[in-house]
Amino acid sequence: MTTTLGPAFLAIGDGTSTVGRIVIENGRIAAILGADGPSDYPLPAGSSIAPGLIDVHTNGAGDMLFNRDQGNAVPVASSEYARMGATGFVASVMTAPFESMLHIASEVVDAAHDLEEDEPHGARCLGVHFEGPFLNPKFRGVHRGEWLMPASAARAKEMVDACKGACLLVTMAPEVEGAADAMRVFLQHGVVCSAGHTSSRYADGMLAIGLGFRSLTHAFNGMPPLIHRDPSILAALVDILYRTVGGRIVLATDLMPPPDATYHIVGGVMRAGDGTIAGSALRIDHAVRNFMSYADISFEEAVMAATHAPAKLIGLEGEMGRIAPGMRADLSFWDSQYAIIGTMVGGTVVYGPRAGTKTLAS
Repeated sequence: MTTTLGPAFLAIGDGTSTVGRIVIENGRIAAILGADGPSDYPLPAGSSIAPGLIDVHTNGAGDMLFNRDQGNAVPVASSEYARMGATGFVASVMTAPFESMLHIASEVVDAAHDLEEDEPHGARCLGVHFEGPFLNPKFRGVHRGEWLMPASAARAKEMVDACKGACLLVTMAPEVEGAADAMRVFLQHGVVCSAGHTSSRYADGMLAIGLGFRSLTHAFNGMPPLIHRDPSILAALVDILYRTVGGRIVLATDLMPPPDATYHIVGGVMRAGDGTIAGSALRIDHAVRNFMSYADISFEEAVMAATHAPAKLIGLEGEMGRIAPGMRADLSFWDSQYAIIGTMVGGTVVYGPRAGTKTLAS
């Protein structure tokens, strides 16, 4: 079955744009056509189509936490993320007793596989992000100190194995004992290593980059400030960011439903009872709108940081993150004010007026 959507403003995902129609066949984008011509499903005036958004750092959604609710949180997050225009998310497993972290990851992956067996009903859980337990106690935030531990190759292999091929991202402090040994295992299995919750200085940061760290979690948070007399790891990573500005910026929410009644939201930030930052209450589509506003950039430029950039970070840029022939038909639909009006996963509408169908209503 072939379906033609549009015409609409198309934010391609790589920072470019066009006006045209999208042809979808067997769950993938078959062609990009000009604006003039027949369409099975026209869109409202002023609509935009972008790749589906991807959040690579989320602790759950709705009232469900991956750490607490494990596999039960996956379908809830799938539904909630579809409402945000997201077609994929990476489930974060926060620091806990090590065996518990392995169990949580295994349950999340099993639940994600169960969702994949049926027609799409929401955003897909793409894999697991371990945030811990190899963190610096000084910058642990809400991660409990008694559960932090040195890294090792053996522990890294257990984490990889628990995810059954779906361990995508690990946040760890480059300076913790055994980090280099753990990193070698992670890199051998295609896991992206991100520096975070770290006390590393500039020299340590440059060494970490040389070893293979490719990302910075919580940039400007959970690490020393950028002081000119004693620069932190920020100087190393920000330098690279500035020299490759644009396509390397990844928007992520660190979305954190409240774990218990002591947690509260202040200004969009989730804080523990003692005031420690625990995450955010940010939607990924709101992050795109924030980026447009704060950086004074266009929609097509901003949306790249929530589509192609995260897809590239986790090695899935050949499947998603751009509007191009051969890519999965994972799409987000926006109105003239850049609010989400529909979400499509693999050619099926999972949020919007015709959810559960292969079509999007005009």
